[in-house]
Amino acid sequence: MTHFLKRFLPLGLGILLLIYVLRNVSVSAIQQQFQLADYRWIVLTGLLTALTFLIRGARSRQPLLALGYKPTTFRVTIALLAGTLAGMIIPGSGELTRCATLQRTDGVSFSQAVGAVLAERVLDFFVLLGVVCLTFVLEFERLQRYFGGYALRLPSTTGWWLLLGGLLVMGLLLWSVQLIDFTHPRWQHPLAQRAIGFSRGLRAGLLSLRKLPQPGLFILLTILNQAMAWLMTYSLMMALPTTRALPILSVLTIETVALVGGVLVPTQGGIGTYHLLIGRVLMLYGLPITQSTVLATFLHAVGFFLNLLISGTGFLIATFSVGKAKRHTVDPVTHANK
Repeated sequence: MTHFLKRFLPLGLGILLLIYVLRNVSVSAIQQQFQLADYRWIVLTGLLTALTFLIRGARSRQPLLALGYKPTTFRVTIALLAGTLAGMIIPGSGELTRCATLQRTDGVSFSQAVGAVLAERVLDFFVLLGVVCLTFVLEFERLQRYFGGYALRLPSTTGWWLLLGGLLVMGLLLWSVQLIDFTHPRWQHPLAQRAIGFSRGLRAGLLSLRKLPQPGLFILLTILNQAMAWLMTYSLMMALPTTRALPILSVLTIETVALVGGVLVPTQGGIGTYHLLIGRVLMLYGLPITQSTVLATFLHAVGFFLNLLISGTGFLIATFSVGKAKRHTVDPVTHANK
């Protein structure tokens, strides 16, 4: 039952949100946007999307190099595309699919790949916080209206104590694990050994960012990845006369709200969530609710199709064309702990 809810609840929620948002929107109004669109900008958006995947693949390759593996940027990008397609079908499955693909094609330890992905996600979270703060500084008045006009407040004292307590408990758990003697006979059971091996690989992956072969390149690729996300949204908005007339800061607001919404309400491919949130964002720039919803539907439909096309191509390549690479003799766990 729990597995069923995890798989289909996000889809059901997305469909319900989509029905709610589009209840007063006609199909002809959406079709009209596709007739008015300048498809040169859409083609450019597709090329930028493909380039962004390549940049993300090059960045994801850096922690794997730190772990002692030697996959090419192409193979890491293909695994990333396969994971993106899986994530569009089942939220949360993209990272696991990417790690499983790298394990199959390049012999990357699954646990270490998961740890490396988690490390990237932690870094991306702080980058997202920075983008959110920048957006609030530049568009504070609009975002204040977006969130109902309430004054922004810092978390209460209780909230800070809860956060501090959680971090303290996590630190104590990590410290206590260090004191366990895993050579004791009770830890020699095959299942225990598998769990210990997985946890060690996960730890090695999480710490991989500390030993990057080219940390400057990794930081540059992280900045480029965020800049490309903004550029793709800008390019897509240039495809329609209405969104083309909006101020350039609207691109930053749309991208930020879409990213935060995707984290808070993870539905398949942003279905429903994007339409609801971005439709309200566009209203902040003087557009009526129906037109805002239609434009949000167009932006999502084109972006979703481009991601589906590119990631689907990558998934087919990963499935039928990418064979197993020659495995290296370097022990990644030993390499990571040096």
